[in-house]
Amino acid sequence: MNPRAKLTTAQAARYLGVSQRQMERMRGDGTGPIWFKAGDAINSPCMYEVGDLDVWVRTQKAK
Repeated sequence: MNPRAKLTTAQAARYLGVSQRQMERMRGDGTGPIWFKAGDAINSPCMYEVGDLDVWVRTQKAK
């Protein structure tokens, strides 16, 4: 998969093998992968780049 590909929270959760709720918790407490809002509106989705997810997984293995 292209490391610059963008995934929604649900897609990123499937990619990592965790629940969508777990992704939301990690985002809230700052322990999850890098994410960004796909727009300025309050209801803009949170997005993740595949490369950032892969980096986050590698850092978790090191712990």
